[in-house]
Order: sequence, then structure tokens, then C-alpha cells
Amino acid sequence: MIIRVMGEIDIHSFDAGALSAQPPGIASLNALQDRTDADLVNWLGRTLDNPGANPLDDADLVAEIEAAASYCAHSRRDETGTGDFVLLLVLRQRWPVGSKARFRAVAERVGADHTYLLLACPAQTNASLDDDDSLSKAEAGALQAMVPILKKNRKQFAASSGLQQFLQQLG
Repeated sequence: MIIRVMGEIDIHSFDAGALSAQPPGIASLNALQDRTDADLVNWLGRTLDNPGANPLDDADLVAEIEAAASYCAHSRRDETGTGDFVLLLVLRQRWPVGSKARFRAVAERVGADHTYLLLACPAQTNASLDDDDSLSKAEAGALQAMVPILKKNRKQFAASSGLQQFLQQLG
């Protein structure tokens, strides 16, 4: 199975083989008490939303990203259905007025400036890592299937999120 994990800045595609049912052992998260899946999503969002560095240049960090994405895809397989390509969107969450301190505390657990939401798009078929055209078609199909859900829930996402620009382009 090919997983494409799309953050606010970076996108990474990889062949996951089999999805992982076990939470990944990420060094910076292992020290957290009462670690949750939300911590993992926030870590993944922060890692893919780091404008000062390219996490995809660090082989160890890429392995952690892939392990986290594989686990997230496994935990959302009921939403995605079956196929050979899954698109995971990791997008900045909007903080409701009056809740900033609570959200900031959650984000700071993993060293992030934002909290993030994970959306798993419907699985697509006929994608290949060796074929950029098939990956583009699979990504477009996954995003197209999510447009009604994204439009309905757009207020959950930060104004700075790339999702907002994407939805504006759609009209």
C-alpha cells in the first residue's frame, strides 16, 4: 500500500507494505506521560510543517514519519476502505476563542506551535510509486472524494491552513 502523508508544507509518499497496528517508537514522544494518538498527530503535523528545515533529508526522521503515517493509516482503515493508495491530510486546527491556553498546552507537549487534525481520504486504486501520473490521479481522486466533507468542516481548520486556500480555489 502506498501512503501519501500531506502536511501544511511537506508531502511524503512511500510504500508502507503492511500497515502497522503498533504505535511507533518515536524518541521525542517516548518521554511523554500518557501519550495519546493526538500527540502523534501533532508531532506528525509539526514535523511536516517545519519551514526552517526539510525533515525528508534526515533518514531517521523519514523512518519515524513513515512509521507514524503507517500507524495512522491503520487506525483509520475503516474510513479509507480498501485500495492501494491512501492520502492522509495533517492540517492545522482552528483554536476557538477562549480555548487558546488549553490548545497551546496540547501543542507544546510535542513542541508544536499548532494542534493538528488528521483526515484519511478514501483509498484509491491503480497507483504506483514509480509513476508520478498515477500518484497525481490517485491524489486528485482522494481529494475530490473529500471535498464535501472538507467544505462542511472547514471551520475546524486554521485560517492559515493550506486547506482554506484549496477550498477557495474550488469556489
